[in-house]
Amino acid sequence: MDERVKRYLSSRESEILLVYGMKKSGKTEYVKAALKGRKEKVFYFGFHNTNGRENLMLFRQRLSSMLGFVSNADSFEAVFDELKRLEDKAILILEDANLLFRFSSYSILPSLRDASLKARIILTTSVEEVKEEAEKYDYISVIEKKTARYYESFEPLRVLAPQKQLQFFLTFGSSDFVIGKIDPEESLKRNVRTLLIDKESIVREYIEHELFENLGKKSYAFLILSLLKDRRMKYGDLVELTGQKYNGLLDKQLNILSSLGLIRKTYPINRKIDRKKVLYEISDNLLRFYFRFIYPNLDLAEMIGSNAYYEKFIEKELDDYFSRSLRTVLEDYLEKLSADGKFGSISLIGRYYINDDEEEDIAIITEHGDRIYSLFYGMRVDDEMLLKEKKRIKEKTGGKAEAGLLSTNGFTFPSDGEAYISLKDIFSLKA
Repeated sequence: MDERVKRYLSSRESEILLVYGMKKSGKTEYVKAALKGRKEKVFYFGFHNTNGRENLMLFRQRLSSMLGFVSNADSFEAVFDELKRLEDKAILILEDANLLFRFSSYSILPSLRDASLKARIILTTSVEEVKEEAEKYDYISVIEKKTARYYESFEPLRVLAPQKQLQFFLTFGSSDFVIGKIDPEESLKRNVRTLLIDKESIVREYIEHELFENLGKKSYAFLILSLLKDRRMKYGDLVELTGQKYNGLLDKQLNILSSLGLIRKTYPINRKIDRKKVLYEISDNLLRFYFRFIYPNLDLAEMIGSNAYYEKFIEKELDDYFSRSLRTVLEDYLEKLSADGKFGSISLIGRYYINDDEEEDIAIITEHGDRIYSLFYGMRVDDEMLLKEKKRIKEKTGGKAEAGLLSTNGFTFPSDGEAYISLKDIFSLKA
């Protein structure tokens, strides 16, 4: 994706680039990485969530200090019209562009386009409505910056043993922002206490004040997330557990959570999309961990202290949580192998439908056939266990799929990184 930003910066076309992604998904760092080696002056401005007058004043001051461009314009439209007079080529990075549109409306886009004749203009936003509006214009290119995969952001943790890397990924996810806060020299317990349980912890603050700022007035949103935690659930189960009726309100809440990137829908990859087979789940490991272990007892954690809380409510359940969440690292791994051409052609990755009462957790469909993976957490797989899984998968699918394995404790036989996957294989990947 970095190449797309670089191509935009090198293009002679007059257009605007919008980078969309969740808060703290690394949009700014992503853009900055593409600026390396550029000779143009770079102007950066992050809009403040105050009012248009204050932002306009600060914007003009920044133009003067960074580009030597003096403007006395009384509106953002007029400022961008004036930028056509820039003497030197420049790159303008405007963070939280949704606030710019709040202060001036989308009618400012033609002025931005005119300014892009002289300057490359990159907007960033975490608001989906802005992305959808931008996609209506042929002179705006949109890039969606998704949260980094574990192999893209885990460089600070490469010094750790694979088992510890796995535990940190399944606990904290792979956000560049969050990974950067982990102390690799400290234990998982210490990091969970200082980053998630303590009242003033920075990652907990990020979750509660950044990711959830749009959910404050959304009824049932937090209830849905607390029900899902580290599980997948059917629509009908959510209707029953939230006390909702089939009146569209739950659908609206699910759509909001989905648009914010907090949840996703999954369906069996070997069966046509069927509403009854769709399952909902939280998209990120950090939020899975938060809603299973932190959110239900926030008041209690403050009362008894982070150490006692961890030992009483988290420590004994970690193996179960890690076992449930293990498929998330396998999904990232398989997608990366497929992208690198090491699997031939993987057309789909996901759940595998056996019958109405049974599904397998993760499978791949390729041009050469189907493979269903069995996941072993805390166990070393031997030949007997391998033969048992091969027989089970063959019987379950009538010979339509073969067996694959992911074992966190390795095998008594060599892993091959494709059918038999170890943690060493998982964490050998690099972006």
